[in-house]
Amino acid sequence: MAKTPMETRNVKETVKGMWTGISLNILFVCDVIVVAITRCINAMKAVLLRETSARSQQRRLYSESDEKGVRHRKEEEPVNIQMVFPDTLYDILKFGKQLSNDGPAVGFRPNIKAKYQWLSYEDLILRSRNFGAGLVAMGCPPSSEYLVGIFAKSCVEWTVAEFGCYSQALITAPLYDSLGSKACHELTDFYGIEIMVCGGGEQIKALMGGGQPPRCLRTVIYMEQPSTEVINQLKDVGVAVYSFGEIEALGRESSEGLHLADPSSLATLILTSGTTGMPKAVMLSHKAVLAAARSYVASTWPVRLGPEDSMMGVFPLAHILERLLEKLLFLHGAKVAYLTGDISTLFADAQEVHPTVFGFVPRLLTKVYEKFESDMEKCWSSSILSKMALRWKMNDMKRGKFRNDTFWDKLLLKKYQDVLGGRVKTGFTGSAAVDGKILNFTRAVFGCYIFEIYGQSETCGPATLTRYGDITTEHVGIPFNGVEVKLIDVPDMGYYAKDERGEICTRSPFNMMGYYKMEEKTSETMDKEGWIHTGDIGKWLPEGNLKIFDRKKHIFKLNQGEYLAPERIEGVFQRSLLLTNIFVDGDSKHSYAVALVYPNYSALTGSAPNHQLSPDEVTEQIITDLQRLGKEAKLKSYEVPKKFHIMTQPFSVENNCLTQSLKTRREVVRSLFKEEIKKMYSNS
Repeated sequence: MAKTPMETRNVKETVKGMWTGISLNILFVCDVIVVAITRCINAMKAVLLRETSARSQQRRLYSESDEKGVRHRKEEEPVNIQMVFPDTLYDILKFGKQLSNDGPAVGFRPNIKAKYQWLSYEDLILRSRNFGAGLVAMGCPPSSEYLVGIFAKSCVEWTVAEFGCYSQALITAPLYDSLGSKACHELTDFYGIEIMVCGGGEQIKALMGGGQPPRCLRTVIYMEQPSTEVINQLKDVGVAVYSFGEIEALGRESSEGLHLADPSSLATLILTSGTTGMPKAVMLSHKAVLAAARSYVASTWPVRLGPEDSMMGVFPLAHILERLLEKLLFLHGAKVAYLTGDISTLFADAQEVHPTVFGFVPRLLTKVYEKFESDMEKCWSSSILSKMALRWKMNDMKRGKFRNDTFWDKLLLKKYQDVLGGRVKTGFTGSAAVDGKILNFTRAVFGCYIFEIYGQSETCGPATLTRYGDITTEHVGIPFNGVEVKLIDVPDMGYYAKDERGEICTRSPFNMMGYYKMEEKTSETMDKEGWIHTGDIGKWLPEGNLKIFDRKKHIFKLNQGEYLAPERIEGVFQRSLLLTNIFVDGDSKHSYAVALVYPNYSALTGSAPNHQLSPDEVTEQIITDLQRLGKEAKLKSYEVPKKFHIMTQPFSVENNCLTQSLKTRREVVRSLFKEEIKKMYSNS
């Protein structure tokens, strides 16, 4: 009897399901066999390694200490850098032009639907030279003592303005584009800036505040056309106004030549995060920035860059890490692309540019991880295959292999790699602490090594970084090439250098010259021997890596005499996928700590799109997860907050709760939530 079409379709689906199940079982068995063979091979390698010479023993060392307890980078084979480095920052562009054969240098696109447009190195050199000459033509003295402010979002004109200043030995004084009016006024007056290069109307309005500009301001140069009203407002108070193009035109018509600075002279000011008050301005010389770039090249071996490489500019150009990474790309003849808008356009921009170098921020890593986890939960077969793929890639990473061309990449992981363009070969993260599990997940999925960096503006960015191939986590690696690191006693907190614990101090050829116009603050941070006292508390791990586990400046005492370090506790709890932000606080009048939290609603079990969980349900889930993390980290009972307040919005740069480097402004948060914190203690 003939089968009906429905019966035939059911039989086909049954057979298809059987074959799918058989295929998955075969894949699983193959994976088990591969894992077993891999373990046997690794065991044989271990036996061989034990029989090798002292050279193999040296290979396992990461850093070594001298008789004074100062740690240095220890190389199994010192890296011989063949690159010739320029004397000043302006000359970087000439190197890039030569190496790339005048290839593309910087790229932008006017909107999300357009294609990226690129300026060649010759174009960038010419525009920079014209802009610098234009500044001189309008009365700016070519001097390494004269500051020019830059107050704009990262863009091509930002970089033209920067190198234009260097072409005339001028000092760049960048401000973060999201700074509020009060901070703009204070910093512009404090710097004594007479010429400010602004992005457009938004920044000009912030600069003008209540209608009056900073006292010293004489000239504003805008990149994007502001309204007539804004221009007239500036002219009415005696401030000259020019477009960016007008300054370049002045330079083209001028016969002004280059006036390059002495390498040891001041090149730029970098604002610190300003977590405890007005930001301090770090002074960096041309020589220091170039020495830091050289150290990056030596310390990231065997990763090498070339004209074929490109980078997405993720961090603001006012940030030291972004400035340094950009210089590195230019030194190798590579190209840099700027975001079309804000961070929300990052994925679309990356898929257009296909970058090979990426600066990862923790929230970006978390977003990719959550997407992967979400996809696994949708289908049991995807979950099994994904776990097999990650296990395979992790085994490769343990052997020092970082690749994105395996069977598993083609089958499962390519769609995640394509989110960032599909060509990322190395990355850096360093603006904030990142969860070790998520970091290694990202390394495995993208098949590239991501360096975790620790440093400060005061150290010109670098201090330590993870060594290439090291996938152990919860540490910040070993000293950069040329950097010395030591720990000093902090008796008040019970940390002593003899126990390999204490405040982290660094010294290198690229340390800051000091804080601009702040001699007293400089002497508090940098001692007479040139050591930068970071305020971070660290300890040396047995293999020579540095682990940061506390902060010196933000401790507080409970009424039973216990000391709490809120940033260390927050670092533990930020591993929770249920949280977006957490702020731990305490009071010497009370016996327990409290916390402000903003949940990650998309990760909460049973959550609905419109945040339909009750505050009690949210709090209960968060407390359970934090107790788990606290137990795993062996926190003492008084270190786990006893009461919580659920915030209605997350911390952000826009609401002034976060700095540009995404650090929490503790005094701002404490002031904004004064009543909520008081209420958590009122019923004790």
